[in-house]
Amino acid sequence: MSLALAGCATAPVDLRNMSPAQWSQEVARRGVDTGRVQNPLLVTDEMRAEAARLARLGTDVQRLQSLQTSLFNTREFPFRYDNRRTLTAIEAYTEREGNCLSFTNLFVALARSLGIPATTALVLRVRGSEREGDLIVVNTHVVAVYQQAAQVTYYDFDQYRDRRPTAVRPLDDLWITALYLNNRGSDELRAGRPDQALALFEDTVRLAPEFAGGWGNLGVTRRRLGNTTGAFAAYEEALLVDPDNPTVLSNLAALYSSLGKEREARQALAVASVADASPHSLLVRGDLELAQGRAHDALSFYTRARRLDPNLGEAWLASARGALALGRERAARRYVAKALDRAPDLAEARQLAARLGVVVPAS
Repeated sequence: MSLALAGCATAPVDLRNMSPAQWSQEVARRGVDTGRVQNPLLVTDEMRAEAARLARLGTDVQRLQSLQTSLFNTREFPFRYDNRRTLTAIEAYTEREGNCLSFTNLFVALARSLGIPATTALVLRVRGSEREGDLIVVNTHVVAVYQQAAQVTYYDFDQYRDRRPTAVRPLDDLWITALYLNNRGSDELRAGRPDQALALFEDTVRLAPEFAGGWGNLGVTRRRLGNTTGAFAAYEEALLVDPDNPTVLSNLAALYSSLGKEREARQALAVASVADASPHSLLVRGDLELAQGRAHDALSFYTRARRLDPNLGEAWLASARGALALGRERAARRYVAKALDRAPDLAEARQLAARLGVVVPAS
């Protein structure tokens, strides 16, 4: 046990369950403007009253289970899932919609209003991503978690919420804020606003410098803005945290390839862990192989991507391109038809289908 001497030392702030004042102070200390960044876990008096109504009496675990059940009951709490909306707890409560992170923010905030110190946990074995051209934007999956003595209870909000997650990292409140900013940055990047995304990703890594995905997304954004040196620096920071992250390494390889440095691109891909790669990472890796004339290797990566996500139209389209490079036109027709079955509005698939004489469904 250590003793704090008056005037000589200050006890560290517990970042896991911060008051609004503590949150503001610590966020500002890390160089983030609290005037532009919202605390995603704030609650209103109305939310406190609603949490007390929804969470019946019992142990903390029982009350949290009642809260989760009530939030899923559309008669008690009509909430619309929207994968593209990342909201604070107050916004999610007011608008009654949002994505998985929005719902988790809401649940954790309501739990804490009941005096139950729930938090958020990052699911480490889920490497979600979305493709933006030849780049990959990292997505994350989170759950709420409550630990009491040796018992840990998880509260998931996606379609597989009955499954117990594995390999999770409980997060402090600054990490929770960083995930919120990371998702908002991804939203801005998808909307074609890289300048706005840049500020959000920079704040993300200031608050959670060990978040490899945040550094990776910062690298993507800097490259979009023409800052190649800054992109390399961000990818380097990401790999210091997670050296074999396949998404970051795929983006790094794509950057090298765009500069004509194919040897360096191949070296980056050689390090990437294929076992942990997301479908989009595999597609980028396959594209780089195809560009180098290694169609067999490319098709192998495309096949892996399809197996990971059979409903991903881009994976079937990539397989069609790989099959064509090998002269397998019949297989290419079959693949492009499957791509359009899954993504009827995929423009490149429609163009390739027309070229191959495949019937294109009405969009």
